[in-house]
Amino acid sequence: MATPEDIRGHYIKVNGTRTFFDEIGEGQPLVCIHTAGACSLEYQYVLPLYAEQGFHAFALDLPGHSRSYPVEWKAHRSIHEHAEFVHAFITSLGLQNPVIAGCSIGGDITFDYAVHHWPEMAAGIPMEGLGRSPTFPTPTQLTHPSWGPGWQDQMERAAIESLNWGCSAEKIEELRWQHRNAQVSAVGDLEAWSKHDVLDQLKQVECPMLVIRGDDDFWVPKELVDESAAALPNGEAIHLPNIGHYPMFEDPQLIADLTADFCRKHGILPGEDAASVA
Repeated sequence: MATPEDIRGHYIKVNGTRTFFDEIGEGQPLVCIHTAGACSLEYQYVLPLYAEQGFHAFALDLPGHSRSYPVEWKAHRSIHEHAEFVHAFITSLGLQNPVIAGCSIGGDITFDYAVHHWPEMAAGIPMEGLGRSPTFPTPTQLTHPSWGPGWQDQMERAAIESLNWGCSAEKIEELRWQHRNAQVSAVGDLEAWSKHDVLDQLKQVECPMLVIRGDDDFWVPKELVDESAAALPNGEAIHLPNIGHYPMFEDPQLIADLTADFCRKHGILPGEDAASVA
């Protein structure tokens, strides 16, 4: 059985910047994108489970996050900038027809990536993401020391409060530490979230998309998830009880199974024949 200790860490130059990523497994490429102000550590428990399901799984640190430097020392401030960086990352590694999975801003990035690159994707798995996400005020001014002296604390508290209500004390503390590098990068991420809207363009996305939402996530309204899935020609939404804003961190096995089942259903992983699925 694969474990987080089997994950291999690497650096690669992408768009001229030193970029970190984790990797494990063989088979169908799967690229994972983290939440605002966080990093690939959010996927450490689910990556080995993805590998056991037949995925060659990757999780990168977006520019300016944890072990990846920002591009030209400037934070990205749009979802599209992030999505195009992920595309450059995938191109640099030579990955063919990957599944793209992302959470929160990573979910928004998955939607943007699909709008612009769906012919190069096998499928998309946006978690806690939306086709349009006007659910957070533009936070740029919060970085001013007189207005937001506790920005780092705010990010940590926002993260742990959006976990499911029954989450363990150990996972609460772990997620808190994963967000302690937030600072400037998180402001750019949340500004990008607040401006993101590709809803009208989702009709052109032909690859299969599974939109996942936790019922305990107060950041992502159910109606906006359903709106996003309905705009996709080949999309479906699933709402998970007792899950909050970090599904792959809160219940890694569930997310690995849902992802693999969806990919088998659509013939992306070997196994169940898509034609036999009712």
